[in-house]
Amino acid sequence: MTEKQILAALQIESNEVRLVVGEFFNTRLNILKRECVPCKGMDGIRIVDQKAVAGAIREAVNNITAHLGVPVESVLLAIPSYRFKRETRTFSKVIESGDRRVSIDDIRDIYQRALSVNVGSDVEIINVTSTSFRANGIVYRRMPIGEMCDVLEADVDLLCCDKMITYDYAGVVESAGLKIIDVYLDNYSLAKEAALFEQTMRTYMLAIQLEKQHTLFTLIYDGRIVTSENENLGYEALAKPIVEKFNLPERHSTRLLLKYAELDKTSFNDRPMHVWSINQEQRSFTDRQLFETVKDAADSLADDFMNMCGPILNLSAVTVIVAGDGADIAGIDKLFARKFGKQVKCYYPETLGVRSAKMAVCLGMFYAYIDQQEIHAYDTCSVNMEAYQKHINEKVESEVSEEGFTARLKNMLFTNQKNS
Repeated sequence: MTEKQILAALQIESNEVRLVVGEFFNTRLNILKRECVPCKGMDGIRIVDQKAVAGAIREAVNNITAHLGVPVESVLLAIPSYRFKRETRTFSKVIESGDRRVSIDDIRDIYQRALSVNVGSDVEIINVTSTSFRANGIVYRRMPIGEMCDVLEADVDLLCCDKMITYDYAGVVESAGLKIIDVYLDNYSLAKEAALFEQTMRTYMLAIQLEKQHTLFTLIYDGRIVTSENENLGYEALAKPIVEKFNLPERHSTRLLLKYAELDKTSFNDRPMHVWSINQEQRSFTDRQLFETVKDAADSLADDFMNMCGPILNLSAVTVIVAGDGADIAGIDKLFARKFGKQVKCYYPETLGVRSAKMAVCLGMFYAYIDQQEIHAYDTCSVNMEAYQKHINEKVESEVSEEGFTARLKNMLFTNQKNS
């Protein structure tokens, strides 16, 4: 791995395109820029207008390029976990080196064999993860590089999803003029960012990725993804009553829902919280009116989720985490906790610049990439590093020059003031 590496992570969602550019420097991630561009070419997770989606991607790339000073050329791409399938296989590798020590090449051989497994004609292997290694009867959670043995065994999870969805997403990104460094399932990326694998040793975790037009439910247990289901039901159901009651455009109603709605509110001040006009007629609503407008729809959404996940929620040791754009709705965790009878929390990334629940998948792709960089011998960047470094140097020199002139100007002014 190079000392400094700049990567871009792209997620195409039902209502927008999310693009984050981050810099890894000495293993530390710094966010350089993020863009969220509205997109009308989606129907849930399906691309229905490739030109519209590609245009939104190009707009996000152009905005970030203007900020960085160099073009974004390649990205990490999130793939929806539609028709998710997990297959577990065991592979063995005879250690042929003279010192009988496990090397990274032995691990790479196992991964390459795993990627070549036939999992069916309608699904594609997206990510390969090793849940455990065995050498000399000892079980290792991490790669036992350097350990001595004759035969290394590995239990490998093959994480798959719908082949056509994968090709559609890859195709629209390439039509936008970008190369794809690697692809990652959105449920796997969320788990990497929120450290869900480490939190689920002998316990169950239900991750709910609540987006505008769909919701992804993922069950994680013992450090691995057990199953994942996508439902065509999202927080859009909470915005529709606002549209119908106040005659507001859908995009405004969605924004009001995310910014002002409080699903656990118990006291109200009854002062206007939003004012607008229609045909020169001024209208407004209070926090009480907004709460009463979305309350029934929110309860119905929670009840639907309860019915979908009933068998899982009936387990004794299970916690629930909410991510995605819908996690920004205030009080949604308390609503779900009351309906589910379980501990529920919303996940918000702590990385400066992307502290929003909807950015978790993009962040998780960074860490998934870095974790397997050595295995796949990755050594690439999303921008031309020489051009980027040249741009930074020119910018620094310009700022130093301006600072010098400013200092001289101040000196001249202060001298004139003293002489007068």
